[in-house]
Amino acid sequence: MIVEILYFAEFKDITRKEKEKFEISDSNLMALLNILFEKYELKSIIWDEKNQKIHSLISIIINNQAIHEKDPLLIDVSDGDTIAFLLPVSGG
Repeated sequence: MIVEILYFAEFKDITRKEKEKFEISDSNLMALLNILFEKYELKSIIWDEKNQKIHSLISIIINNQAIHEKDPLLIDVSDGDTIAFLLPVSGG
Protein backbone atom coordinates (compact mmCIF):
# COMPACT_ATOMS: atom_id res chain seq x y z
CA MET A 1 0.00 0.00 0.00
CA ILE A 2 1.09 3.56 -0.62
CA VAL A 3 0.61 6.37 1.91
CA GLU A 4 1.53 10.04 1.71
CA ILE A 5 3.25 11.93 4.51
CA LEU A 6 2.89 15.69 4.88
CA TYR A 7 5.78 17.47 6.60
CA PHE A 8 5.37 20.65 8.63
CA ALA A 9 7.65 22.79 10.82
CA GLU A 10 10.68 20.89 12.16
CA PHE A 11 9.73 17.78 10.17
CA LYS A 12 9.88 19.81 6.98
CA ASP A 13 13.25 21.26 8.01
CA ILE A 14 14.71 17.81 8.62
CA THR A 15 13.33 16.11 5.50
CA ARG A 16 13.65 19.19 3.26
CA LYS A 17 10.33 18.18 1.71
CA GLU A 18 6.70 19.21 2.01
CA LYS A 19 5.38 15.73 1.32
CA GLU A 20 6.50 12.29 0.32
CA LYS A 21 4.95 8.93 -0.56
CA PHE A 22 6.00 5.61 0.91
CA GLU A 23 5.10 2.03 0.16
CA ILE A 24 4.50 0.04 3.32
CA SER A 25 3.80 -3.65 3.66
CA ASP A 26 1.85 -3.59 6.93
CA SER A 27 -1.42 -1.85 7.73
CA ASN A 28 -0.30 -0.27 11.00
CA LEU A 29 1.48 3.00 11.54
CA MET A 30 4.59 1.33 13.00
CA ALA A 31 5.60 0.08 9.56
CA LEU A 32 5.68 3.66 8.31
CA LEU A 33 7.48 4.94 11.39
CA ASN A 34 10.24 2.37 10.92
CA ILE A 35 10.81 3.64 7.37
CA LEU A 36 10.84 7.27 8.52
CA PHE A 37 13.27 6.53 11.37
CA GLU A 38 15.68 4.79 8.99
CA LYS A 39 15.55 7.55 6.39
CA TYR A 40 15.52 10.67 8.59
CA GLU A 41 16.64 11.86 12.02
CA LEU A 42 13.06 11.93 13.32
CA LYS A 43 13.01 9.25 16.00
CA SER A 44 13.95 11.54 18.90
CA ILE A 45 11.19 13.97 17.92
CA ILE A 46 8.39 11.44 17.36
CA TRP A 47 9.23 8.45 19.54
CA ASP A 48 9.03 8.07 23.34
CA GLU A 49 11.68 5.39 23.86
CA LYS A 50 10.81 4.78 27.51
CA ASN A 51 7.12 4.06 26.87
CA GLN A 52 7.57 2.65 23.34
CA LYS A 53 4.90 4.94 21.96
CA ILE A 54 4.58 8.15 20.01
CA HIS A 55 5.41 11.18 22.19
CA SER A 56 2.32 12.54 23.90
CA LEU A 57 2.96 16.03 22.47
CA ILE A 58 2.87 14.82 18.85
CA SER A 59 -0.47 15.07 17.08
CA ILE A 60 -1.21 12.44 14.45
CA ILE A 61 -3.52 13.42 11.61
CA ILE A 62 -4.79 10.82 9.14
CA ASN A 63 -6.95 12.06 6.27
CA ASN A 64 -7.60 15.35 8.10
CA GLN A 65 -8.79 13.60 11.28
CA ALA A 66 -6.92 13.69 14.57
CA ILE A 67 -5.97 10.29 15.96
CA HIS A 68 -5.87 10.07 19.75
CA GLU A 69 -4.21 6.66 20.09
CA LYS A 70 -0.43 6.87 20.68
CA ASP A 71 0.42 3.17 20.21
CA PRO A 72 1.37 2.92 16.51
CA LEU A 73 0.60 -0.80 16.46
CA LEU A 74 -3.05 0.04 17.12
CA ILE A 75 -3.33 2.74 14.44
CA ASP A 76 -4.46 1.29 11.12
CA VAL A 77 -3.55 2.92 7.84
CA SER A 78 -4.98 2.19 4.42
CA ASP A 79 -3.81 2.54 0.86
CA GLY A 80 -4.00 6.17 -0.18
CA ASP A 81 -4.06 7.63 3.34
CA THR A 82 -2.48 11.03 3.97
CA ILE A 83 -0.66 11.25 7.30
CA ALA A 84 0.90 14.15 9.19
CA PHE A 85 2.72 14.40 12.51
CA LEU A 86 2.36 17.81 14.14
CA LEU A 87 4.40 19.38 16.90
CA PRO A 88 2.71 21.64 19.46
CA VAL A 89 2.26 25.20 18.26
CA SER A 90 4.28 27.78 20.18
CA GLY A 91 4.78 31.46 19.88
CA GLY A 92 3.66 34.68 21.33
